[in-house]
Amino acid sequence: MAVSKEGARARPVNSVDREAFRDMCRAFAQREVAPRWQQADRDRAFPRDFYVAMAKAGLIGLTADESVGGAGLGAYEEAIAMEEMSRINPNLAVAMLVQNVAGSLLYEYGTDAQREIARRTIAGECLVAITVTEPEAGNDVQNVQTRAVRDGDHWVLDGLKSFITLGGDADVLVTLAQTEPGTGRRGMRFFAVDRHSPGVTATQIDAYVNRPAPTYRIQFDQVKVPESRRLPAGFAEIMAGFNRERIMVAARWLGHMHHALQWATEYAQVRRQFGRPIGANQSIAFQLAQCHVDVQAARHLTYHAAERWDSGAPLRDVILDVSSAKLFATQAVVRVTQTALHVGGGWGLTEELPAMRMAMDALVAPVTVGSYEIQLRSIAREMGLPVD
Repeated sequence: MAVSKEGARARPVNSVDREAFRDMCRAFAQREVAPRWQQADRDRAFPRDFYVAMAKAGLIGLTADESVGGAGLGAYEEAIAMEEMSRINPNLAVAMLVQNVAGSLLYEYGTDAQREIARRTIAGECLVAITVTEPEAGNDVQNVQTRAVRDGDHWVLDGLKSFITLGGDADVLVTLAQTEPGTGRRGMRFFAVDRHSPGVTATQIDAYVNRPAPTYRIQFDQVKVPESRRLPAGFAEIMAGFNRERIMVAARWLGHMHHALQWATEYAQVRRQFGRPIGANQSIAFQLAQCHVDVQAARHLTYHAAERWDSGAPLRDVILDVSSAKLFATQAVVRVTQTALHVGGGWGLTEELPAMRMAMDALVAPVTVGSYEIQLRSIAREMGLPVD
């Protein structure tokens, strides 16, 4: 949702029966995520038809205006959809997150021509990626080194981006660059770059995680971008987008930890040692009980943050809730999946059980969309502590 000069945001314009919406998302996940993710994980390739399926189901552009094909819903509904898909696989689910965050910059802050890209994204015709992170500018967004220099009715981009989810699969790269070097946040702008433009090179990063939605290095070498592809969005819009994204990240890991706990609890009831289920031992049962508390706490924090976001309150008034939800969920998912791995015992280390895959997937949680330290800094500052 758009941010005004005063920092207030528009509220959702539509509403749905949330339980029915959750049921629809759960059915979609069983129908579309479950059959695809394992093969996509082995191939380390994103299945384009999954993006089309999400679009047909109306899960792209949930918060977008109806004028561009969106649903006009809120962050709460985004969180529901993200949680339900992540219960099956958190990595295919991240594709929805990327489309909604990158697309929101186009439909909330873009020109009519840029909003047309958003319309095509929501319709399943144009896959987008958000291209911000660099080797020396992850959490430190103000240190982005990619440069855009004006040349007549074009801009010329040079720079290197890293860890760009779906960067090599996307049609359009919503790319952050410095247009006025030395001015920090005031000189930042986004560009909707055609990935097939001369000078754009995408190289897949060989990672242990996110395999169904791979990450890439994106090199820009004298890439010409028309002035019509420069978005008016600046630093304030960037940070607003990051904060809404953090709610979706919390929901992503909420879904994943819920799945891990469910699996571990069921396994502890059937795996027998010393003549009884291992779940009959306090050492196992109490660990799973603590995991239940983690899941429930993450759920309350995540949906509370989503409700606060949808309230339309100024951004500065919801940052504490958003950062708290993101911090706790990304810490808790590591604890819960490590417990599931422990419950699996020796078999948990094999491919016969899902425990190792779940634990490995969770390892990316602490370092995406603002590390632990960044969230703690935000929380401390909102508490009035003079942290620099």
